[in-house]
Amino acid sequence: MNRIARRKMTLAGLVLSSLFLSGRARADETIQGQVLGGGAPIANSKVTLYAATTGEPKQLAQTKTDNQGRFEVRVTGAPADSSLYLLAFGGEPKVRNGGDNPAIALLAVLGNKPPAHVVLNEMTTVASVWTNAQFLVGATLKGPALGLRIAAGNAPNFVDLSTGGWGEAIQSPLNSGQTPTMANFATLADLLSACVTGVTANACSSLFAAATPPGGGAPTDTVNTPEAIALNPWYRPERLYALLDQFYPVPKGKNMRPVPFMPYLNYAPSAWVLPLKFDGGGYRAGGKCMFDSEGNLWWATTSASAGRAATRCGRAMRPSSRQTAIRCRPSPRDSLAAEWREEHSAPQWIPKIMPGSRPTAARPSPSSIRMASR
Repeated sequence: MNRIARRKMTLAGLVLSSLFLSGRARADETIQGQVLGGGAPIANSKVTLYAATTGEPKQLAQTKTDNQGRFEVRVTGAPADSSLYLLAFGGEPKVRNGGDNPAIALLAVLGNKPPAHVVLNEMTTVASVWTNAQFLVGATLKGPALGLRIAAGNAPNFVDLSTGGWGEAIQSPLNSGQTPTMANFATLADLLSACVTGVTANACSSLFAAATPPGGGAPTDTVNTPEAIALNPWYRPERLYALLDQFYPVPKGKNMRPVPFMPYLNYAPSAWVLPLKFDGGGYRAGGKCMFDSEGNLWWATTSASAGRAATRCGRAMRPSSRQTAIRCRPSPRDSLAAEWREEHSAPQWIPKIMPGSRPTAARPSPSSIRMASR
């Protein structure tokens, strides 16, 4: 087999690897789900399924929740490479047997391979807004296919869309115990829940006032509220934190606030940011690395052991920070980077940083990728 044929086969394999992230929604697929507020059903909420692309989103289905907050929609006519998302507006939260609350807006961004069951609640809303903030305008989601795919692929790092509970990455020891991300996230969900469930008569107006961005108008629902916060996380974070005392005062004789989501912050953050750390197959202290046209990160590693020649390996990580492929060559002088440049369209280099050296030529990487390492 000649060199060109081998390269074409390798490229085909890597493209298939990337497609695991970007699988398309199947025709006539059914999505069942439930809309919850404060952990209890929201009845008579209007649920709409959209397909996001570079233009205006396409409405695919619409229904209302039953008395238990349950719904079912069918995926029909979704454009290729679109990102599906669900929006729930209004409804009657059962947690306090309240009436219709027009300020309710809950979001779940599903990508183009949605789970069979979806929960829309305060946590899916926070996760979906923070990962898709650069593509959201109010409740409208649109942007380039790759950017939307990367953003949707990162939402499950924060939340399990099928249950509305915590996602895998945020529960890892690197994040749950070593960063304030989980507490920041839960506190934001608690503040949204106060408006959704009406913990006080003026919960929504107080939340909207505290989330008003600099030079902008006050939000009007529980989707554009976290959007305003995500786009201006540095702006007077203490205003939102102060609402915990108003919404969830510590009961007499108790030590904890009666919040629906734990853990909550015990102090005002410097900014409402949600960084995540990744390890165990993640990128750490690498040399030269690059992004391929699917947003996967590639980097080279070199290893050697007694009696064996050095081996140069290439590792790939999806934009959702999962390692997906490893390639190795026995020759220590072969340049994997040279092959990658030929086999992948539009490679994007980021700097090689080593003690005493200067960064090599760098070009912009996809702005929607969020990664951190110890």
